[in-house]
Formats: sequence, C-alpha cells, structure tokens
Amino acid sequence: MAELTAAQIEFFREQGYLVAPGVIPAGVVEALQVEIDAAIDRQAHVLLAASKITALHADQGFLHRATAIAAECREILAPVDGGRHSGPAMFGLLTCPELLDVVGQLVGPEIVASSVYRIRPKLPFRPEGDVPWHQDSGYFHTMGDAHLILTCWVPLMNATVSAGCMEVVPRSHRHGVVRHYWAEVPAPPLTVHPDHLPPSDPVPVPADLGDVVLLSNLTCHRSTPNTAGVIRWAADLRYNAPEAGDYYPNEAGFLARSKSHPDQVLRDAAAFDRLRREHRPAGAVDRTWLKQAEETFVKKP
Repeated sequence: MAELTAAQIEFFREQGYLVAPGVIPAGVVEALQVEIDAAIDRQAHVLLAASKITALHADQGFLHRATAIAAECREILAPVDGGRHSGPAMFGLLTCPELLDVVGQLVGPEIVASSVYRIRPKLPFRPEGDVPWHQDSGYFHTMGDAHLILTCWVPLMNATVSAGCMEVVPRSHRHGVVRHYWAEVPAPPLTVHPDHLPPSDPVPVPADLGDVVLLSNLTCHRSTPNTAGVIRWAADLRYNAPEAGDYYPNEAGFLARSKSHPDQVLRDAAAFDRLRREHRPAGAVDRTWLKQAEETFVKKP
C-alpha cells in the first residue's frame, strides 16, 4: 500500500501541491508508454499513406519518434492528445491501486475518477505547449468549487525543468477561484487575470518516472517551455469524492473505489472504453469568463 506521511499531507494542505515520489509502479507507466507507441505507429502509417509525412521513423523510441514525425505533421499526436485515448493501459493508470491509496488519503474512501483526464505530449520549442497560469476549477462548473478535485500529474518520462515541468504558486489555493480570462495565446488560452494572481513566488516541480505531482483544483499552475529537444510526455488525472458532482459533463467519469457501493465500481477496461466513446454531454459548465479584447487590466497582461 502506497501511503503519504502525515508531514506530506500537511504540506499538501498548506501549500496546495506535493511531489509524491515513487507512487506509480514501473510496469504501469511502461504499459501506457507501449500503448501510446502503438497508437503513434498506427497514426504514422495513416499519415504516410496520405503523403502527409515522408518517413515512419520506426527505429526511434518513445521519446523521439513522435518528435521527429511532428516536425512534418502535428497530426501524429491526434489519437492520444488530450482525453481521446481510452485504452486498457490508460484505464490501468487511472485505477492503479497505489495511486488510489494516495488519493484516498486526501479525498476520502469514495473515489470518482474524473472525466477530465489528459495525456499531455508537450512538443519542444513550440509555444502552444506553454500553458499559462490557471486553476483547474477555472474550467469547471461552479458546483465543484467547494470540493477538493485532486489533480495527479504523472510524468511518463523524467520531467525536468528543461523539459517543461510545471510551475505552481504555493498557497494560491487559499484564495478560492480567482478571476480568469481568455487570452490571445497559441496555448490553451484560459489564464488567471494578471491583477488577481496570488502574490507568491512560483516554484518549479520537476518529477521523475514513478512520481506523482498532486495539486488542488484551486492551485495556480502553468506549463513552462520545453527546451529539451524531445516531447515531454505526461498524463494528468483527477479524482474527487462523489459530492463534488458532475462539474465537467462534457466527458464521462466513473467510480474508481468505494466502500459504500463496491458493486458500482468500474473494473473492466473495455467498459471504460465504451463509456468514454458513447458518452453524450448532459448539461454544460456554467462558468463564464471575458475574452481578452473585452477585459480591462490595471497591469499589462
């Protein structure tokens, strides 16, 4: 059983983030790497047949192949980018017992695997990967604001500072949901309004294979530039107690662990894949933010 110490739990509650070392077994990470490799290989053959790329780069490994192909065609990442991928190894990571042990210490024994999970392939030297300051709750329905929605950011390689690890603003989770706006940037554009970024020095959070970076949904964080020359692969997962509600109805979540309703826990990878593919949104996120052109700033954005 993986377990956080009392000191680690206190650090997370005080600072809004924690790097928990050695939580994810190597086999769980390796299985997802292999699954991503297979998806990249299938997509490479599709792109080659369509004359969108000139080489398969089949001799290159996990860290290099997609990087080389993306130099010709960014579509190489389409099958795995974001929340599109729902293979057995993805389900294996989402339901990893060691990870759920840690999650349970923070959200309680009833654990929902959030609909908002993502694979994050961050291309080197590309500004669209430099995600600006934001809180995850900035994207969510307001029903989730009073609850801990725990982000578990899992590197699929050693996520160094040069590879574009995350930065966080310590203790920013104490300020509630702060004002955001839609910026004019090539990366995902929702960002904390510059006049409302909590006053604390940012901290980089590099993490190695097997580690998990834990974040509150209210912690301000961003993705820094990747200058390492290879794609920085990571997966970010989210978990919460059922009381948080369906704060992101666009995609399907599931009950991952339960003492009260063990019969409702999703245990089958094929059922998970069907759930993701067949989901139809019921409702919408109620939070609205202004576009940059509509905003006014005391400071420059």
